[in-house]
Amino acid sequence: MFVGRYTYEVDLAVGHLARTRPKDLLVMDRNYPSYRMLAELARYGRDFVVRCSAASFAPARRMLTGEGPDSLVVTLTPCAGQRADIRTRGLAEALRVRFVRVRLSTGEWEVLVTSLLDEARYPAEEFLELYGLRWGVETLYGILKTRLDLENFTGLGAEAVRQDFHATVYLTGLEAILTADAQQHLDAKKTLHPQAVNRTVSFNAIKHHALDLLYSDLNTTALAERLTALFLTSPTTDRPQRNPPRKKSSSRGLLDFHK
Repeated sequence: MFVGRYTYEVDLAVGHLARTRPKDLLVMDRNYPSYRMLAELARYGRDFVVRCSAASFAPARRMLTGEGPDSLVVTLTPCAGQRADIRTRGLAEALRVRFVRVRLSTGEWEVLVTSLLDEARYPAEEFLELYGLRWGVETLYGILKTRLDLENFTGLGAEAVRQDFHATVYLTGLEAILTADAQQHLDAKKTLHPQAVNRTVSFNAIKHHALDLLYSDLNTTALAERLTALFLTSPTTDRPQRNPPRKKSSSRGLLDFHK
């Protein structure tokens, strides 16, 4: 995968479909709403909700401008340039799907394409919360790519890239395990808004204590208790309706994480 051949995200996603189950509902972001991706999902018999970009299907483009109803069932066909490829892959040349439009808290429109055609069973207004369930995935991507600077590889070779990737994913798993007790404590607190472990605090603490925890002869129970006490400092507050503007961190501010 890292040796000179470019692989599209859709190809990688299709490769994972064999590991999904019949009753799964797959929620995907704006990189995936292509005819081929929807046809692959249909071949596997998987239900889906996929966010549409302004460059995707014509019904989605119109709905993003506020035109037409908030729910629309249509039959999609591949464009002329895709038709031969769709036939070669043995995919359906017509797909019945539903486009659903919801309004974000920012006032912007969001359009989703879905296999959930029954408008009575799946009302359009419920799709905003449904797609929002994907936020946990986006948050993990943010941790990997921004906080842990995943793409700042220590070398240019395939082995260095693999090593850095797996080390970063391992670190996120370790952080989740070590902060579980602290998060349970925060969940039990009576507060106006839910609280969560501050990832800046947790990763910084782990960075300075990981070797002691994994390789030293110290009492790991005492060290874990010390880490839990650190994790409980400066928790963040979850306010669902708050949308602060994103701030771009300076190179100086990110230097500690790069190291």
